[in-house]
Amino acid sequence: MIAALAASSLAAAAVAPVPERMGEHIAATVCRIPADDIAKNLGLLPNVVTVEGDPLQVGDRVIGQKWRLNLSGGRRMTVERIAPGNQLRGVQAELTDAQGRPEFFFALDRICSLRLARALRYDENNYAIEMIHLDQSLQASGKSEPVNPPVPAGARNEGVRIALVDSGVNYLNPKIHAALARGENGGLIGYDFWDMDDRPFDVHAPRSAFLIQRHGTRTASLAMKEAPLARIVPYRYPRPSMERMRELIAHAAKYDVRIVAIPLGSNRSPEWQTFAQAATAHPEVLFIASAGNNGRNIDHQPVYPAVLDLKNLITVTSSDDYGRPAERVNWGPSTVDLLVPAERQTTMDFDGSTTQVSGSSYAVSRIAALAARLLSKSPMLTTSELKTAIFARALDAGAREYVRVGYIPDPLADTAQIVHEQSAALIDLGPDSGGMTLNLNLAVLAGSGWERDRIVSMVQSAADILVQCDIKLVRATLHSLQVPPYLMDFHAGTAKTLLDHTALPIPTVYLVRDTKMEIEFDGEAFGHANTVSRPWLRNTIWLVADTEHAGIALAHELFHVLTDSGEHLSSEENLMHESTHTGNTQLTASQCWRAREIGMRHGVIKLNGSAWR
Repeated sequence: MIAALAASSLAAAAVAPVPERMGEHIAATVCRIPADDIAKNLGLLPNVVTVEGDPLQVGDRVIGQKWRLNLSGGRRMTVERIAPGNQLRGVQAELTDAQGRPEFFFALDRICSLRLARALRYDENNYAIEMIHLDQSLQASGKSEPVNPPVPAGARNEGVRIALVDSGVNYLNPKIHAALARGENGGLIGYDFWDMDDRPFDVHAPRSAFLIQRHGTRTASLAMKEAPLARIVPYRYPRPSMERMRELIAHAAKYDVRIVAIPLGSNRSPEWQTFAQAATAHPEVLFIASAGNNGRNIDHQPVYPAVLDLKNLITVTSSDDYGRPAERVNWGPSTVDLLVPAERQTTMDFDGSTTQVSGSSYAVSRIAALAARLLSKSPMLTTSELKTAIFARALDAGAREYVRVGYIPDPLADTAQIVHEQSAALIDLGPDSGGMTLNLNLAVLAGSGWERDRIVSMVQSAADILVQCDIKLVRATLHSLQVPPYLMDFHAGTAKTLLDHTALPIPTVYLVRDTKMEIEFDGEAFGHANTVSRPWLRNTIWLVADTEHAGIALAHELFHVLTDSGEHLSSEENLMHESTHTGNTQLTASQCWRAREIGMRHGVIKLNGSAWR
């Protein structure tokens, strides 16, 4: 049971104490008294003047009860008993002062043990600047979180400005601070349109000032990473009054912002009418909106502002590894423009740590960064021209079943610098000797962990396996590539950038560091059948550096390409068993026939030195 609340408990938090034993009394009442008698018993507690109660609802569903306690001295306490189906799941209570300022919060679990307790500290101007975490004894634990601190001083800077309409940013973080747009005298360009102050700090607390979510720092840091020369203009969105979007857009336009990223939305059309009017009035600004993360077609169940028909709006959603909508994100062939890889993106969290994020919000960050890079190179682009330049990077690739324009496999493709350092023969048996012959190209990425001796051994082992099908390796050529870090690991989308820059003869084996695919394999092979929507991958093989039994693995993946099939066999001795191990090297006559027939048809192997026609 929660301990008594003494006056000294919250001294460090600069918060007036809770009336003596109030927390313990409330916990005992809500946890132990029958539900029908709770309101009456709350009214009997010391310092309680009146009690008002209502059902606690989520949508139309009643999940418990809620009481508002008016206390002596004008203070108030809200108590919620969360009990769907009358099964207790938890209790939480929040205390506010006579001016309505949140002071103290505690939450109990389903057995009424203290789960968390927090208090807010205010400065002399009544800004809540710090949330203090309390321990089981309701003493300051030593851990705290900033809430609305002053913005550190900065210096005027230049760069394409990306306005980010989100929950604000952690401008106390030096990396975030360095990327923020500054105007005359180094003043921050940005604003908090929720609290209406000049401190757009990353705080999203829709239900309680004590239950803070952090989102804006993540979306901002991804945009910063992909457009390092851009400057972020942080806005905390105006949840209390969405009509303030007019002021927000006017503020951005005043400071020559050309890109406004909006990684948020809602189901309520009236909230966004003012935005639509203001956005239309500023055609020089490109707005980029999130389609949302509800797992639905927003052509039929709209999300705003995503579905608004504005000439200067792009709506984006997140794609999976195959250029389709990722799990749980929204789509719409009439209202959503682009599918963008935004799953498992590495970004910076509020506290400066590295984290992985997913969802449509991060597709917004990636396209905003792309827009900023384009504007940096061509500042005179109109909004229409900028929008066209972004759309020009999209492919159909089966995406138009879900979105209007297409799929951008690699939003960073314009930044990729790939150097083909050298090519050298690993194996060369001279002119084609007749029969079924194979010329193999291998591309090794510098720093991937692949060593030449291991590659030679791997290729020779694979050749020894394939010869049982009368397929002879005549030539193997190793190409050494320098690539940017994000291309070191295999992903079906970013692979297009690597393939476009190298254009090596087929079949090609890419020796990479690791994989970024959601389902991780040591090796992946692509023929014709599995590349209908990803033709750039056709007749390629991708092996990660820690592949075991590399020679057998290479032969296995080559056989997938030769037969244009993903089939696996149950025989553990067969090369095409699902798991590669030292003993599975055998191939049947029918397998060999199929490999020769289809391999020649697709130009992967040759007959008598010429491609089969």
